[in-house]
Amino acid sequence: MRLKLFLTPHLCLMASLLCSKKTLGEPRRKWLAHGLALVTVALMSVQGTSNIHAQWANVGEFSNVEQEDLVTWIKSHTPEDAVFAGAMPTMASIKLSTGRAIVNHPHYEDAGLRARTKKVYSVYSRKGAAEVKGILQEMGVDYLVLEDSWCTRRTKPGCSLPEIWDLIDPENKGKTPLCSHLYNHPYPHFSPVFSNDVYTLLMVD
Repeated sequence: MRLKLFLTPHLCLMASLLCSKKTLGEPRRKWLAHGLALVTVALMSVQGTSNIHAQWANVGEFSNVEQEDLVTWIKSHTPEDAVFAGAMPTMASIKLSTGRAIVNHPHYEDAGLRARTKKVYSVYSRKGAAEVKGILQEMGVDYLVLEDSWCTRRTKPGCSLPEIWDLIDPENKGKTPLCSHLYNHPYPHFSPVFSNDVYTLLMVD
C-alpha cells in the first residue's frame, strides 16, 4: 500500500516526460513519444479495469464484536480526558470511535512515535509490573489495553513480542512475560475494569 502511495506520483511524473517539449526535441520524436504514451496508458487500462471490477465484486461485512464492546464501554465508563495505550491498530480504533487521547497509533514513520510505541510495548516484555507502570505513568497513560494474541502470537520461533524483547532486555530473559502475568495478577499496579474474549482493559493505579 505504501509503495503504491509513494511510487504512483513518481511514475506519473516520469510518464509526463514523454510529452515534454524539452525531452522530445524533433517533431518526429514528438509523435513517437505520444504514440508510446498512448499505448502504455491503453495497456495499463486493461489490467486496471480488471482490478476495478474485481474490487467492485467484493461484497462483505466487517464485524469485530469484541472491539465494539470495548469501544462502547470506554465511551460510557471513562472520562473524556482519559489517556489510552495499547496495540497500534486498536489505539487507532479507540481514537476514531471514542475521541479519547492515545499515546501511540499506526502512523509509524515518526521517530518520536516509534519511541513511545516501544515504551508501551514494554508490557509485552519480561520487565516487572512496577517498572512498566512507571513508564506508562511518565507518558500520562490512564488505561492500558491488553490483547492476548499480541502476548502469545508466534508466527515462527523468535518472532513473538516477548522473544523480541529478550534481544533488547536480556537481563530479564527467562522470566514470565508481564502481559501473561497481568491477566492473573494485575494488582497492585493495575486494576482490570473491562474484559472480554479478546481485550482486557487495565486501569493504571
